[in-house]
Amino acid sequence: MALDTRRSPVLSWNRLVAFSGLAALVLFAAVAAANGDLEAGAVAVGFAISLGLLRFRGGLLGKLGIGFLAAVTLFFMLTAAITNVGSGSPLGAVLLSGGLASIALSGLVSAIASLAKQNSATGAGMSPMYVAGASLLLFVGLGAWAFATSGSTISAADATLVADNVAFSRTDLSAEAGEVTVSLSNEDLFWHTFSIESLDVDLPVPVGGTRSVTFNAEPGTYEFKCRIPGHPEAGMIGTLTVTG
Repeated sequence: MALDTRRSPVLSWNRLVAFSGLAALVLFAAVAAANGDLEAGAVAVGFAISLGLLRFRGGLLGKLGIGFLAAVTLFFMLTAAITNVGSGSPLGAVLLSGGLASIALSGLVSAIASLAKQNSATGAGMSPMYVAGASLLLFVGLGAWAFATSGSTISAADATLVADNVAFSRTDLSAEAGEVTVSLSNEDLFWHTFSIESLDVDLPVPVGGTRSVTFNAEPGTYEFKCRIPGHPEAGMIGTLTVTG
């Protein structure tokens, strides 16, 4: 009897899905533990549940969960990494968001390819190794770009804020009437904004980024908030008092 010498590939779509989910889980959990970031912790739990579901019903629910979480992560982290590079943010901020974007890219593509192969006789034509390589190139490229453009300075501000664990560092700001500059640093793993609807002010700030906005304000009291859904309800609301 002839022996079957065929071996399963070193990196299959199923293995890449599991590896990407595990890598995302570890990184999100590490950020949650280090920074007390509740949103990062919630995403880590989501990846953990999805990894567990890979063992049931052919892994359908697990792949769908990892694919969904990877798609959301890829959108927010890739846009954060690119905007951080463009503004000359610190290298660490770019590497964190860029690393998560790279992991999410492999997780999303491998989940889609694995599901396609599971429901098709022909399967996916792309190699998992190509996807893993593209994800690594994305991370290296973002890091090299950030290293080449780092070192920009942030302009002086009349008021400074820090967003950390879905909360502003201060809920009351004050400034003189006229031209007002507010700076916001985001230490969470998700985007925040500094928004004053009555003045048409809307400043989005990516992961690990620091941004400033300058606007004109007459004497009065203005409500500012983060407009990301759920964040105002979590307490990201404050008051800007302008005197003149």
